[in-house]
Amino acid sequence: MSHAPRNSFIAPGVSRYSRSVAYSKKALYKRQKSTVAAPVKETAAEKTVEVKGAKNGGKRTVPAQKAPRFYPAEDVPQPKVSRKTAKKTALRSTITPGTVVILLAGRYRGKRAVVLKQLDSGLLLVTGPFKINGVPLRRVNQAYVIATSTKLDLSNVKFKKNKNK
Repeated sequence: MSHAPRNSFIAPGVSRYSRSVAYSKKALYKRQKSTVAAPVKETAAEKTVEVKGAKNGGKRTVPAQKAPRFYPAEDVPQPKVSRKTAKKTALRSTITPGTVVILLAGRYRGKRAVVLKQLDSGLLLVTGPFKINGVPLRRVNQAYVIATSTKLDLSNVKFKKNKNK
């Protein structure tokens, strides 16, 4: 049997793997990309043309390439500069670090989790803790949580940095 393509068609026009998955399977990002520069051809900027007629001087130098007939307009439209900046999402007053929340969406919906902090993106960093109820460190939009009145003291909790990330 000859070599079958890795990314076969499931249906006409529908491949088994997406473009990104096929790219990673080929591992093209690992291969060395090398290009050979084309040799630069030297062309003369001006050429000498013989002019007929007794009173015309006999020879003239003219540009080797004619100037284009079309020139773009001088005033190229510039996009309007926006001074708007995205503000950090306001945290709900009931949600503070240490608040126990109920997750409403995703794989862990219905589980309780502890809010650790608000990230720069505006999302909440929550955890189960994982050893207790299986909810790992997760980023959650505050719209998908219900805050409970239970609060934990996180003042003596030590957060260690993961060296891999």
